[in-house]
Amino acid sequence: MRRQGASLPASGAPAVPASGADRRRITVGLMGGSFNPAHAGHLHVARLAFQRLAVDEVWWLVSPQNPLKSRDGMAPLRERIESARRAARHPQIRVRDLESRLGTRFTADTLVELRRRCPRIRFVWIMGADNLIGFHRWERWSLIFHCAAVAVFDRPSYSLRALASRAARRFARFRIPARASRTLADRCLPAWVFLHTRRHPASATRIREAERTGGQQEHTRRRGPSP
Repeated sequence: MRRQGASLPASGAPAVPASGADRRRITVGLMGGSFNPAHAGHLHVARLAFQRLAVDEVWWLVSPQNPLKSRDGMAPLRERIESARRAARHPQIRVRDLESRLGTRFTADTLVELRRRCPRIRFVWIMGADNLIGFHRWERWSLIFHCAAVAVFDRPSYSLRALASRAARRFARFRIPARASRTLADRCLPAWVFLHTRRHPASATRIREAERTGGQQEHTRRRGPSP
């Protein structure tokens, strides 16, 4: 397993921030991603996590670089962190650059390190149904199910393929009913749930495309009509 060398911190916070976990056992939902940029859809899922998973906090883990995504069009880490902070309009959502600080590249490594450093926190890995489809391509993906409970939120047009995916079939007997989702963090691992919830249409890809198109239109407007 490859690990990146430790990089310079992107903020003044400690690698694993102190919280109520030092005094009592809490449940933390983890939403990893590029957040390129963060948007209302991320906030929508985080709010659902508080309602459906009974988590005490949600941490947005802003990744330096997703190994499965191109660097083309990827904003600098600091810019994406600031984007997440602007979007995280909730007192219990924390924006973290843990992968950068821990020197981990893959989710499995990050979870192993978090469990070692935070033994009193119960972690729930939160992701969209689109990620479950290709989850078997993630590095040591089976280990993720053994490091944290997993909550999958439905996304438009992905539910059927997600539930037929290799990961869903591999861990089918460990899936709990959606009505029991608030008990997910208390279950013995592996445990996961698929939640059919109200969907949000926001997409980072569409936002970037709209910004690019808007910039091109503004440039054309300033130049005036072509001769």
